[in-house]
Amino acid sequence: MKQELTSLDLHYLVKEFQSLVGARIDKIYEQDEDRNEFLFIFHISGVGKQMLRIKLPELCYMTEYKQLFPDTPPGYCMFLRKHLSGARIREIRQKGFERILEIVFTTKAGIRTMICELFSKGNIVLVDEEQKIRGLLKSQNWQARTVRGGVKYEYPPEQTNTSVLSQDQFKEVVSKSKMDSIVKTLAVDFGLGGFYAEELCKRAKIDKDKKLDDKSVASVYNALQNMFNLDIKANNVDGQLVPFKLSVDEGKQYETFNKLLDDVFSDKIVKDAESKVASVKQGKESKVSVIIRKQEERLISLEKGITENQRKGESIYEHYQELKELLDNINSDRKKMNWEEVKKKYKKNKLIKSIDEKTGKIVVDV
Repeated sequence: MKQELTSLDLHYLVKEFQSLVGARIDKIYEQDEDRNEFLFIFHISGVGKQMLRIKLPELCYMTEYKQLFPDTPPGYCMFLRKHLSGARIREIRQKGFERILEIVFTTKAGIRTMICELFSKGNIVLVDEEQKIRGLLKSQNWQARTVRGGVKYEYPPEQTNTSVLSQDQFKEVVSKSKMDSIVKTLAVDFGLGGFYAEELCKRAKIDKDKKLDDKSVASVYNALQNMFNLDIKANNVDGQLVPFKLSVDEGKQYETFNKLLDDVFSDKIVKDAESKVASVKQGKESKVSVIIRKQEERLISLEKGITENQRKGESIYEHYQELKELLDNINSDRKKMNWEEVKKKYKKNKLIKSIDEKTGKIVVDV
């Protein structure tokens, strides 16, 4: 099964991430420091809560599942909360055709960009308008660059930006390739990886194991351009997760690539957690096992209650002015009417679900 995103995967995810533009950061969570896993919770007016999971260096996707996190957040999580809490997303983009996700925020201190490196060991770097590093998950030394706090952030050596090549530029890369077949050239020199390189050869109807002649360049280039602009109909084909319909052997389809990734990887998180709990249970006496089970059930109940209360709070917040006016009117009417008269007056009000004249309790439906 796919364990990490390719540059083409990120290209399609960034298209779906555009729904987060304008969202405000509500919460940020981080697993234990050695796990390199973050959850960003956003609030979108009229939509509600949206969550983005980043698991370095392999994955990033929008999720509907919030796992448990440490009560005391690690240091970098605290840093991100300090600098980004309440910030709004201004832009989400991919750096060229790299496995680099950039989220640009508008904060009280100015523009801040969170750079997520989804390659090698992975990293998250926060920079200001001048690309100066304000904070980062981990300092790293490379042959071509050094990433550390207080200096200007440097990108990795630039690779071919496959998504914007002209046909002449495509032909030039092919002609200079040292690979012995077009499928290898597409995989390595154009950064598509083996799976998408083979899929492209199928779409262009060429022999993947040969080099391209001049007649075949146009057909492969056109197929490549088309691959960057396909409708998103995500597929799970024998564990290979792709954002669009394949030329052959289509598997289970999803309306969004994020939904596919969330179903697969969140399911894995749940199963891993269940496996860990089962292992603990086997090593304990039955009395301890019962306690653990009850604690798990309590946690599930609390998480459900938190989610429901948060949804109620968001709904009340969005209808606050309308509810305030309604309650003010009822209070005013109560000074000159009894409860039966109040109930009759507001009988057709769509917001009011019920009025209990004995207790003075008013139930509204928002």
